[in-house]
Amino acid sequence: MVSEKFLLVKGKAGMGNRFLALLDSILYAQLTNRKIVVDWSDEVYSNNRSNVFPGFFNLHHVTQASEIPSTQSVYPSVWKNSLDKSVNEVLLSYESPDDLRYNNPKIWAKYTTNMSRIDYSEDILIRWSYVIETYKLRRHFVGDFAYLQSLSNETILKKIIREHLSLQPNIEAIIKKTVDSSFEDIVIGVHVRYTDRKTSKNLYLEFVNKILEKHPKSLIFLATDNPEVEHLFREKYTNILVTDKWYPASGSSLHQNPECPDRFENGVQALIDIYLLSKCNYLIYDKTSTFGVVAKLISDIPEANTIDTSQYSLKGKVKNLIAWVREKTVS
Repeated sequence: MVSEKFLLVKGKAGMGNRFLALLDSILYAQLTNRKIVVDWSDEVYSNNRSNVFPGFFNLHHVTQASEIPSTQSVYPSVWKNSLDKSVNEVLLSYESPDDLRYNNPKIWAKYTTNMSRIDYSEDILIRWSYVIETYKLRRHFVGDFAYLQSLSNETILKKIIREHLSLQPNIEAIIKKTVDSSFEDIVIGVHVRYTDRKTSKNLYLEFVNKILEKHPKSLIFLATDNPEVEHLFREKYTNILVTDKWYPASGSSLHQNPECPDRFENGVQALIDIYLLSKCNYLIYDKTSTFGVVAKLISDIPEANTIDTSQYSLKGKVKNLIAWVREKTVS
């Protein structure tokens, strides 16, 4: 056993997923008095398997460690002797690709720290997640953290972003330049995921049109992973802004695509789109996609100006219900 305790945060899936997992992990590290190490050296955003997290973000007022000790005191134990591996590599060492295809939470649980527990004795805990798990920590909001009991999960996550996380200055400068040069009095931010996960394009158009009835000169900022969606919006509207980015073949994921020419730049473009969405006056997004959820968390957009399209589809309603039941069961 070593004298210090560590939380090793691995990257998994796209920018929205790992962004949310990072926020929960920062809070967990504070609750458990562990040093945090963020390892995004997986194949999604790294061109050479180096850790790209420092190229995206800075952490503030968080006890960090630049490296982790050599120890067999690791939880989950399957990560022993595999701390340098990615989540996918470890999962595929023990699970079949068919079992992993459906993102079964029961399988995830075997490979990540349970956020409901803060009493682990192991020196190193491994943490990764697809979803927000702040609700699992609420039972531990006592003592110095008791003030968090009165705050909503969203308020807590916004607080973590504001106090502990910032973009690298070069990425921040690109966002500021775009806002200063292109954003107008009223900007409608629209996020449409339309490759591996598809929602009704017409639904987004309906909400954009309703806002345009009130603010006909609005700029539409479109963040999408599909060139067909961009083409549709350009056909419908003249005052539209879309950032330059690489698009995958239709139906393929943007952030886990072997054809991507520059994975790190792909991550930068994702962050630019997320933060530009957060600078808009209106936000139209699908809550079942973490990309839009992160944009909303970063933003100061009034609740009345945010439109969650998942509320208007059966599939979205089912996913939201499952998430609500999961949270209520734990809390």
